[in-house]
Parts: sequence; structure tokens; C-alpha cells
Amino acid sequence: MMMRLLLLNLAYIVTACHASAGVASTHQTSLLNPIVIGFRRATINLHQPKATSHGVPTSAISTSNGLDVVSRGGAAVVGNKPPVKILRWAYAAAGAATTAAWGTMAYTTIRSNQPAGAMMPCWQHPFFARMGAMAAAPLILGSMASMAYACKDEVQSWEELGDSSPSFRRHNLALATTGVCSSLWVKFADVVTRIPGTDPVACHQKYSAAMQGRLIGCYGGAAALGALVWARSLPEECRNPLTWPKRVVDGVSKGLVSIAPKDVGDPVQVKYSLLTTSFLILTGLQTVCNMPVCVIPSWTSRRLSRALPIYTMLGAITTFDLKEATENGRILVDQNYRYLSNGVRSFGALYTGARVGAIILDPSFPSAYHAVKLVPGLAVAAIAMVGLSLRGDEQ
Repeated sequence: MMMRLLLLNLAYIVTACHASAGVASTHQTSLLNPIVIGFRRATINLHQPKATSHGVPTSAISTSNGLDVVSRGGAAVVGNKPPVKILRWAYAAAGAATTAAWGTMAYTTIRSNQPAGAMMPCWQHPFFARMGAMAAAPLILGSMASMAYACKDEVQSWEELGDSSPSFRRHNLALATTGVCSSLWVKFADVVTRIPGTDPVACHQKYSAAMQGRLIGCYGGAAALGALVWARSLPEECRNPLTWPKRVVDGVSKGLVSIAPKDVGDPVQVKYSLLTTSFLILTGLQTVCNMPVCVIPSWTSRRLSRALPIYTMLGAITTFDLKEATENGRILVDQNYRYLSNGVRSFGALYTGARVGAIILDPSFPSAYHAVKLVPGLAVAAIAMVGLSLRGDEQ
């Protein structure tokens, strides 16, 4: 029930943002509205507030929060001011829904009888595996909080909203990407988690149609929100969708060649530069490598080893933003970067705690960690790389 309410709220909020952005469907527009709007535009410079058109007085056309709304007929002439209050609630709902969906994936996939007959060696084994997977939650919540904070009441235009923080557009695009990738994982979970050599072919996860719809709804709603805000907040000259692939490729290319710190004598710049590189390496290992290499850093065998890279990629984007903020002297000043920094540190604390707990407190270690035993060097390196995130942001 809670998941359903989150999904319905998110769908409502995204729909409201969509409508306020001026993308209302023409099939729902009254036949009189074009005449009313045209008459208003034609007479706006004549200073005739009492004029009417087809029985609809001009006084019935009001302006509120940057939106020009015709009180009869339901059409709207949209101003350039974004609905910041709605967006703040939208990001909060998207963060809650995405975190709940990821938690559901981690809990239902890392358990006994997945597939039927497969049993966990002890209760500590799934506990620390889930703890390590849920380290992604602070990254999600930190990003959402940062974007919500950028939606301030004094913002007067969509372009100004996009320029309010260098990380705003980047994180909206990341939100759209993580939502789409997570939806694809849910849709094809039985293929992604398939266990080779089993007869009949078994898999670690296969969602029912109802659960699949709920999870895809949560991720898809968040993706739609990120994509809509990213597109609306672009500069006027970049609104042509045909130019978006070039813009994305240029941005990614610029980021890749800018990973190195500007000042190697600044330990915080060096920290975030190394973390960005580490997150990118970990994302690549899980995405393109086969077993047992892809088990690093998730330690979840085939269960979530192809899902966690979605959020290590988000970690790479977050730490790159923090590197830039450190270079610009904004890391300790702007609150939105504090949200991102706290998310990264919480990720590091949960991930490192899960690995230490598995090694020290799990009686099935190392016998039950078959894939990890095959790549012990990579496992230790991943723990060391992520552990760097625990260092503070002070010089």
C-alpha cells in the first residue's frame, strides 16, 4: 500500500510539472480557448482589462506564480517561471519512491529460495549483503535533496533554475539515466540474474507482473521528472532535441578529461578526483566484465552485480560535482554540496561497514563467498577505494 501511494503521488506531481511546463494535450483543449488566447494577445497592448471574448472576460485570465491561466475552458498560457514548490515536492517523492524500489529489489533478491531450493548459509550472510547494497540509498537521497534545494522561491526562469548550480542539470540527467536503467533491470531481471548450467534454467529474480509494474512505475516516474526538468532548464538555444545527443556527448567528454585535480596539493580535490575515478572503474567492472570480476564491489554474485553499477555511476557523477565545487571554493559554503557530500560519506560508511561485518561477523566467510575468493585483490582494492570517502572535506 505504501509503495502504491508513493507511486500515485509521484505520478500526480510529474503530471502537474508537465502541465505547468506548457505541454498540455491539445485533445483536452476547449474549442473556445484558442480564440480567447488569441484575443488576449491581440489586445494586451491596448490596455483593455474589461474586454471580453465569447463571453470570457479578460479579468478571468489571471497570473499566478508565472502561469497565465484561463479560468474557463482549462487552457493555460505558460510563463517562464518554474513551479519550484511543486518541484521540491516532486524530488522528495521521487527520492522516497526510488529508495523504496531499490530497497525492495535488495530485500527480495538477496534471500533464501531465490531460486527455489537455494539457501543462505546463515542470517548474517544476507544481512551484510543487503547492507552493502543499501549503501546506494544515501547517494539517491543526497542527489534528490541537492536538486530540491536548488528549487528556490526566488528563481524566476527555467534557465535560471538550470544555472542555479553547476550540478543541477547534470544530476537531473543522471536521475533520468538511473531511472531508465533500473527499469530495464527490473524488466529483464530473469535474464540478467540467470544461473548458467542449471536445468531447467533458473534465475535469482523474476518479478510478477504486479510487482514489476510498481517498481518500473517508481523508477520511470523519477526518470520522467529528471528528463523533463533537464530539458526545460536548458538555455533557449539548446531546446532543439536534435542537439541533445551532441550536448550530452560533449559534456561527458569534457568531464572525463577534467577528472584530474587542478591543485594536487589540495587533499580534498585529490580525494574527490580519486573517488570519481574509482566509481567509474567499479561501474565498468560490474557492467562489462564477466564473473567473478563483476562481483566487485557488490559481493552479491549474480543477484545484484548488474544493478549496483547504476548507482556507482551516480556516485561518480556526485564526486565529480564535489571535485568541481572544491576547486571553486564552494564545497563548504553551498548547502546543496553538503547534501551531496553527506550522501557520499554515508555510502562509504555503509559499504565499508558491510564489508568489515561480512569478514569479521559472518561465520560463513570465506567459504560461502565463492566469487569473492577468486578475486581477493580486487575485493581489497574496492574496499580501500570506497573507504577514501570517509575522509572529511576540511583541508
